[in-house]
Amino acid sequence: GKLGYRHVHRAKTHSCLDLTPLVLDFLRGRPREPFFAMVGFTETHRPFPDYDGPIDDVKVPPFLPDVPEVRRDVAALNILVERVDDTVGRILAALSEAGLSERTLFIFTTDHGIAFPGAKATLFDPGLEVALIMRGPGAFSGGRRIEAMVSNMDIMPTLLEWLGLPVPSDVQGKSLLPLIRGAGTKVHDALFFELTFHAAYDPMRAVRTEEFKYIRSFDGRPLWLPPNVDPGLTKEWFRRNRPEVYKEPRPPEMLFDLRDDPLERTNLAGDPRYAEVLSEMRSTLERWMRETKDPLLRGHVPPPKGSRVTSQDAWEPDEKVVEY
Repeated sequence: GKLGYRHVHRAKTHSCLDLTPLVLDFLRGRPREPFFAMVGFTETHRPFPDYDGPIDDVKVPPFLPDVPEVRRDVAALNILVERVDDTVGRILAALSEAGLSERTLFIFTTDHGIAFPGAKATLFDPGLEVALIMRGPGAFSGGRRIEAMVSNMDIMPTLLEWLGLPVPSDVQGKSLLPLIRGAGTKVHDALFFELTFHAAYDPMRAVRTEEFKYIRSFDGRPLWLPPNVDPGLTKEWFRRNRPEVYKEPRPPEMLFDLRDDPLERTNLAGDPRYAEVLSEMRSTLERWMRETKDPLLRGHVPPPKGSRVTSQDAWEPDEKVVEY
């Protein structure tokens, strides 16, 4: 109701196994046009299904160690990826069968990176990278991959321009239509990112250009804060083999040269050769924080009243929970 939806269709769970039949019924029922339908699946969130099959052909993302435990974890993730892939195919087929494909824009996206250490709940690229696929009539057809630095904040102004509606002047995102129509190669010189709370409090801000990433941490935390890392085989492998990532203090400032170091392994914040870049990135981030009236400028951000926040020294999200 508060979000403006006229109808909310509730399934037994939020899994695509239970939600997809409702979506297909909606489309086969020839919905009155124009319509907007939003579908959210829990896949590919953890917990993953159990996987005990072969792992020889499993490909591990480059930011993770290629070891048997991680391969098995990735294989379990792939079960859910295949499930979502099949679901999207069924929804697209239903759009075609209902005669809606040529006047419907289909958007597939996600809310954060995959639930592995060094990804979700961090400001490293594997935590920031999300899917963004659009299929529809006109400029949205043809099957192209566009290499450009964009944000999900760009979706709203893209849709407004596509519909011929004005874009509010205070919107931070930018329309992607010039990119999609081949009229340009980029829409942003820099993108900004933030994390304040996940399960636990971990205030960080970042700015990313095509060449550099600058991350500022505002409270003493390890590289990965354990309660903010989803439980699983990979998390446990790091606890046994590289426990320092959960214990050693994270530098308050991190600077990465993404051209030479795309995995963000070498912090250049203390390198005098990058002093000018560091100063420029720091100033850019501080200016954005002032423009957006970031509450971190006033110090610690208190939890909202009635919230439940995990202590920073917990290992899992449901340990040492404090109610405010």
